[in-house]
Order: sequence, then structure tokens, then C-alpha cells
Amino acid sequence: MAANVRDDELEELMRGVVRRERAAFAALYQRTAPQLFGIALRILRQREEAEDVLQEAFTAVWDRAASFDPARGSAMTWLVTVLRHRAIDRRRRRAHLEDRLGSDEDLLALSAAATDEADRGAGLAALQKCLGELEAQPRRAVLLAYAYGYTHEELAKRLATPIGTVKSWVRRSLERLKRCLDG
Repeated sequence: MAANVRDDELEELMRGVVRRERAAFAALYQRTAPQLFGIALRILRQREEAEDVLQEAFTAVWDRAASFDPARGSAMTWLVTVLRHRAIDRRRRRAHLEDRLGSDEDLLALSAAATDEADRGAGLAALQKCLGELEAQPRRAVLLAYAYGYTHEELAKRLATPIGTVKSWVRRSLERLKRCLDG
């Protein structure tokens, strides 16, 4: 556990990371990740996002280890700061996206933005046609899941619908979309 690791041990590991020693980086991760993950989870309240942020934070640690200065604070304090900034940024981005949720057409356009320009027109038209065959709430659940990566639990909360219903909507809607797009 990170709580049992002395500051001087972490500082030595950080010096190893600055020298690009993979063993030092692995040891630093092993000793501090559980505590950092707990912090990310408290900030984000979603396990999957906390895991992503932990990975992003350690990537930043690898890239910016040289900016760690033991005269300014402990290694653990620096690590927590890197993680907190990433977690808070993620939370703000998520809140910003939620504030900007628009119509199903807006969500569809956002989803289509990731496709190649040449394929977008035909694929978007076919997808719009198939989505139009779905009922409103299941269609919205699928679009929110795809465009924003919402989990079933998040969809249930956002749509004020029981989770079992949301799971059924998504599963059945995806099956119907597949049949429609294949046909």
C-alpha cells in the first residue's frame, strides 16, 4: 500500500523514472496506484473513468517526471496533484458534454463525426433511416451510449428509467439496427 511507502523510496523511484527506468516506473505504479485510484474514484464516482484517469495520470508521470522537484513537496503529493488535475478535467468535460446534450439529430451528427468524410453521407442516411424505426426513448439511449459512452447505470439515471429497462432497450435496439443496416 502507498501509505506504507516512505517518501524517500518514492523520491528514489521518481529519479529512476526521470532516467527512463521501466522497473522504477513499475515499482512506483505498484506502490502508489491503489491510493491514487481511490482518489480518482472519489472524484469521478465511476470505476471505468477512474481507471482511465489513473492510466492517463501515469502516462503524464512518465512524460513529465523531470518536473518533479522534491524541494517543493513529496513525491506522493506530486503524484496526487497530477492525478487530481486529470480527474477534475475529466469531470468538467463530462459535465460540459451533459450540458450540451441536444436533440437526437445532434447526437447522431456527433456520432457520425468520427467516420470518414466519404463514407459519412451514405452511412449517416442509412443510420438515420434505421434509427427512425426505433421508439424515441430506446433511440435516445443508444445515441447517448454511443456518442458519450454512458454506461447502463448512467443511462438509467439520466433517463429516469429502471436499469433493466435500459439494458433491454439498448440490446434490442442494437439488434434492430444491425438487422436494418445489414438488410
